[in-house]
Amino acid sequence: MLLTCPNCSSGLEVPDGTTAMVRCPACKTVFTPGDGQAPDEDEDHEEPRTRARRPVRDDDEDEDDRPRRRASTNRRSDRDDERQNRDFDPMPEGEERKKRSRRSGTHEALSPQEKASRRQAFERAAWGCRLIWISFALFMLSMVLIIIFFFQLALARFISPSMMYITLAGILGLINWIVAAVGVGLCLSGPRAPGHWGYGIAAAVATLIHMVLVLTLVAQGREVGVLAVESTDVSRWELLPTRLDATMFYLTMAVYQEQGFTPKGQFIVSMITGVVEMTRTVLIMMMLSCLARAALDEELAHKCTRTAGVAAGGPGLIALIMFLVVASLIETNAGVNLFTLVLIVAVKMGIYAILIGVLFPAFMAAREVDDACVEPFQSLIPQL
Repeated sequence: MLLTCPNCSSGLEVPDGTTAMVRCPACKTVFTPGDGQAPDEDEDHEEPRTRARRPVRDDDEDEDDRPRRRASTNRRSDRDDERQNRDFDPMPEGEERKKRSRRSGTHEALSPQEKASRRQAFERAAWGCRLIWISFALFMLSMVLIIIFFFQLALARFISPSMMYITLAGILGLINWIVAAVGVGLCLSGPRAPGHWGYGIAAAVATLIHMVLVLTLVAQGREVGVLAVESTDVSRWELLPTRLDATMFYLTMAVYQEQGFTPKGQFIVSMITGVVEMTRTVLIMMMLSCLARAALDEELAHKCTRTAGVAAGGPGLIALIMFLVVASLIETNAGVNLFTLVLIVAVKMGIYAILIGVLFPAFMAAREVDDACVEPFQSLIPQL
């Protein structure tokens, strides 16, 4: 009979039927034959068989996989909802930092040739943004020259208004439109970002249409401009700086067309040109917001979007101001006299000042996008 020591697990043989105490020769432990009796061979054969049978466990694992798939689907839908609502619910700082690190890892995974190509794209976009904010500066400077002319016009009894200011404003306006068109083309060749092609192509088309309309107005010379007089050499220059000023009369024309406060002459095409000019500015700022996102500056991208909204509200604001002024003069029976004419001139000066204020945020945002394209991915640097 084979026994096993319960202390050291040594095997030893004893005669069959032994009931006396047994001493282990290895560790000197004394035990009864019942404590150290080895298991039967049938049990040895059954033990590995029971270990090999695990069908129930496999079913459990399949059941565990199904909820895991459902959980992954739920997480995917949560990410989609979060992506859709990112403009309404601000992203937590920790998640935004993880998102930026993932983008940084993607940039680091690029080959040297791809990194050089991306760097060149950012350089082209930086030059495009630079030309755009220069064009905005030229626009505001031309508005200042027009304001100076109207200031002299209000003091016509004391000083003679100089038409040189209108001519200079027209020259600056022509340079403005050309420089902006080149800048849009350079920005369109910049780094890719969501919405880049859509807004970029739309801005290029709007810029082209605006250029065609402005040159058509100047070539025909049939519509009135800043001075609201018949076609002359000077009046052709006054059509170049902006046609947003023509949009300030559409509310007045709709209500008080025959009261003598609207310009005498045609300016329907000028009003259409002003609307296209406003649309062009909005699309340019939306394109710059895409460039800011390509540089991983989400805050600047939202700022460009807000400035696009400000630019869109400019024509409506000046039209409302002109309508309220004309309505107050007509409803109070003030009539058309020297006082009302001077008041209208002062209001026009204020309107051109409003146009400067409307475009100034776009000017500042374009400069910041220029800096972001010169040194992209600055948001990944930890702030102290």
